[in-house]
Amino acid sequence: MRETPHHDDERSERFDPFDLDASDPELLNTGRIPDPQPEHTALFRWLAGVLTAVEARLRAVGGVSLRWVIRLACGLIAAIGVFLLVGPVINEPLDFDDVIASAKVDEVDWIARDVEVDYVVERDDQGAFVARVEESYTADFRNGPEAAVERTIVTEFEGHDVEFALHAATVDGEAATAAVEPAATTTTVRLTRPDGERFAGQQRITIAYDLHHLIAPELDEATGRTVDALSWPLFAPTWPQATKGIEVSLALAPELDDALVRQPRAYVGWLLISGTEWLTPEGESAEGVRYSFTNDDTLPPNADIWVDASFREGTFELPPKTTLFWVQSYGPLLPLALLAVLLLFSLAARRVVWADSAGDPWYLSRSEPPERITPEFAAQLLRRPRHAELMNALERPPASASRGRSRPKTGGAARARWIARAARAGHRAGRLGNLPSMWKWRARWRLSGAVEARGLRWAPDSYVRDVFLFAPVAIALVQWGLLRQLSHQVVLLVVWWPFAFVMASTLLAVVTVAAVWRPRPLTRDGALAVQQLKGIDVFARATRLRDRGPLDDPLLPYALLFEGARDAGRAVVLHAAGETGDDEPGRGWRTDHFISAPALLAIVAAIFVLAGSIFTVSAQPPPYDSSIDRVTRHDELPGTFYSEVQGFEIEAELSRDESGRARLSVTETNTVRFDGSASRVPQFAREWPSARLGQRLGVEVGSVRIDGDPAPFREVPQRESLAVVTQFEQVLDGTHEIEIEYTLSDAAVEAPKAGGPVEQVRWTALYSFWDDEYYTTAGAYFDGRSPVRPIRVQLVVAPDLVDEIVDAGWIVSDHDLRKQPGEHGNWMRPWVYENRVYDDRSGAHELRIGSQQRRDDGALVVELDVDEVKSRPGSSSALEEPAEPFAVDPDLNSWLGKHELNQNTDLGARLDFAPGTFARVDAGAYGRYLNSYRLPFTALLALAGAVVAASVGVIAFLVRTGRRTSLSLAAISFVAIPVAALAQCVLFFWVVPTMSGSDVRGGLGVAMGGLMLAAVIVQLVFALRRRTAETDPAVSVRRPETGFRPASRRASRSRG
Repeated sequence: MRETPHHDDERSERFDPFDLDASDPELLNTGRIPDPQPEHTALFRWLAGVLTAVEARLRAVGGVSLRWVIRLACGLIAAIGVFLLVGPVINEPLDFDDVIASAKVDEVDWIARDVEVDYVVERDDQGAFVARVEESYTADFRNGPEAAVERTIVTEFEGHDVEFALHAATVDGEAATAAVEPAATTTTVRLTRPDGERFAGQQRITIAYDLHHLIAPELDEATGRTVDALSWPLFAPTWPQATKGIEVSLALAPELDDALVRQPRAYVGWLLISGTEWLTPEGESAEGVRYSFTNDDTLPPNADIWVDASFREGTFELPPKTTLFWVQSYGPLLPLALLAVLLLFSLAARRVVWADSAGDPWYLSRSEPPERITPEFAAQLLRRPRHAELMNALERPPASASRGRSRPKTGGAARARWIARAARAGHRAGRLGNLPSMWKWRARWRLSGAVEARGLRWAPDSYVRDVFLFAPVAIALVQWGLLRQLSHQVVLLVVWWPFAFVMASTLLAVVTVAAVWRPRPLTRDGALAVQQLKGIDVFARATRLRDRGPLDDPLLPYALLFEGARDAGRAVVLHAAGETGDDEPGRGWRTDHFISAPALLAIVAAIFVLAGSIFTVSAQPPPYDSSIDRVTRHDELPGTFYSEVQGFEIEAELSRDESGRARLSVTETNTVRFDGSASRVPQFAREWPSARLGQRLGVEVGSVRIDGDPAPFREVPQRESLAVVTQFEQVLDGTHEIEIEYTLSDAAVEAPKAGGPVEQVRWTALYSFWDDEYYTTAGAYFDGRSPVRPIRVQLVVAPDLVDEIVDAGWIVSDHDLRKQPGEHGNWMRPWVYENRVYDDRSGAHELRIGSQQRRDDGALVVELDVDEVKSRPGSSSALEEPAEPFAVDPDLNSWLGKHELNQNTDLGARLDFAPGTFARVDAGAYGRYLNSYRLPFTALLALAGAVVAASVGVIAFLVRTGRRTSLSLAAISFVAIPVAALAQCVLFFWVVPTMSGSDVRGGLGVAMGGLMLAAVIVQLVFALRRRTAETDPAVSVRRPETGFRPASRRASRSRG
């Protein structure tokens, strides 16, 4: 398509024979000015040639019927997309209810009894995985005879073709008739009796076949290393038979058994019921090292039976991925590629095939207005909607002033009104606030079709345009339908990245349709008319018409069309000021239909606030979450559910390092029992705070040992904590001793206190969810629990720090003091404290818990040891002092737990030191932390207050003025305020719902949000009622003062 030249093009060196200042007027006499057609790239020329040839071919062989065939074909594709989008899910996986419904034994075809499945695994000559499989079971046709028995096997696994090969199939020892029916991802073996009779009663069926390439590289969750993993469902994709008794064996070639990372694992499950077993070798035979498991339970239909084994990376050679895998992985790129091609062709059609027709090879400078082309019609022809209002205002100057181009005499009411109207339009021209006017003119032009009616532009209507209009929509609908279908396929969801592909496809479809939606290229008559207008532009620049005027020069509006809308408006305002002698000739140019700059800024600000709130909510966790759970609390790390602490001793030493920083060195010794019958490799995890009050603690893990030997581990950083989890490769069973050493290199932080800030060390040896009991029998959750022993926590404070302590003690909670997020315990109790407990057998007891002493070197040693708790029989009244002294009672101490010790908070100690005790303690860190902590709620209230204030302002303005709602006020009322309110709602649901129920800020946030919504609704009602009002009292009062008549009425009268 030939592009309409604009002012900047005319001033380019190629198309502008005149210099900007008209310093070389002789060039005006050269006459003809070249007007070449724009050049296109080779790609677009080739694409246009293809489109032209295709269109010509289609027109030669088809007619109206062919166009309908194209449209119907696109409609059919779109219908498929709609069906996929709203219709039933194709090949939907069985859900919970489906599996339950299929569990009725009376409805199955037959029952499999005494199932035996043998896998012999080895490597072929190329080093690839090969499994020789033999399945044997007694089919019990208790619900009636069946014509055939079908066994479906997965043959596309992890992107590999398993190369299924059937070797034998027998029924009661005799060869059966076997029909192999391959599908895309499965193969079905259909067995019939050799004598042609139907299956009935009980018959023994045996199938022998080979499978290949069941290995897939994956990360081992226990070690984090890549392994060659065998994770094979024996009866996938489905086993619709009930099963009674099954024995599975797995024989590995000796070299493969040596390559095992750990012993194989078997899994049998149905819905929520499952069992897992780690297999042990039963011996070695000619086939290899044999592993096996049995299950004598009755399994309902669609039960899951898996065998998992992990081999060291590189044990097997892997084949290339199958074509189906690449289609599934990159299939969405095909529609994307097709849409990209359609987009290229549509752009080529728009710019080349449907380009503007050529006029004459040259045009002349023109000093007269074109015939039958008004300035407003010229703007429509040149597609200058931003100039439309200005051109309309400059049309039809007063008759006394329209003769010739000499400067007329100023004066006269009609001329004053005309100049004021033009000046007001000039002020508005090109401004963002005038966009509504531009949209109105554009809509008016589209409805009128005046340019097309006069034959100056034409509307393309072709076969290829139909394709560009309908095909992208159809493809996008199919993509959306596939997205909905694939949302039910969990595995494919991971591979396809469907949402990103669908959004990209939709974007390409929208751009393609927009490119060909309304092309209106120039006809030859239109091109000649444009050349006349370009000739006026040349004359205007040569004679500096835009600078010298006058305003009512008949050529001036046409010349201004080749200036930017804003520059054209400024030129009109300057001419109006010069001709009237008024510095502000366009007073009152901000009409009710103009959006003012403050209104535009309010909309932009509201949109930015909404975008910022959405980004904040997406990127940051809730700031006041009262239920912060540590990653170790619910055993979220792999394998940690299957280990329990039976006892622990934690020793810490607080000192200064060489640079004067607070250094806390900790050694944990944990007695841990691992459950070797677990479904995952048992691991052990611990977690400690890594930051406090916005300050980093410098947690560094030195070592992890198991039974004195180094243990592999990995660190798992969290938001304000650091977790450590072991990476044992083998399945551990029984009790082991795990020792962990870690340090806090910046243990002291600035913290608040009543008398002023202090340097505080808060050592959390264990979070508040530490267990004081463990299951007596591993894996047997109903055999009772036993107390954790030993429980001992010791803290040593270096001699040079003892005298610097302001206050110290074990961590405890005080409900009258402010709680810190993520911390359970906000105060401290003495190193030695007492508690009163009751025992059903021996009554009340007074406990003295903890110890405190100074070593010979001056160090302070405090200890909390449950086995060393002293007690004495309590009196019948808590006010009566018992007579007996405190003493250690092993029997009593044996059942003491967290509750009896009054240790339901974080287990550890808190020590407050005077400011300056330690180096590198940031003196202003707590203040910054507090400000950042308060910021979200402050922003929430501030935004709500701003919305309420804006709403009240709109209501007050409307009530005070009594005017009809202007477009600027409507933009604020209908757009800016609701968008800002939506941003506040986004922040509200991020800030308030996660607050603690006792937090008064939550109630304040709810109240403020309700007030905001009420204010927004009221101002919307006010603004809407005033916007729809038919009369505006304020305008009707001012109209006689100005003497101006609305432009719409003047225009209608002139058209009449």
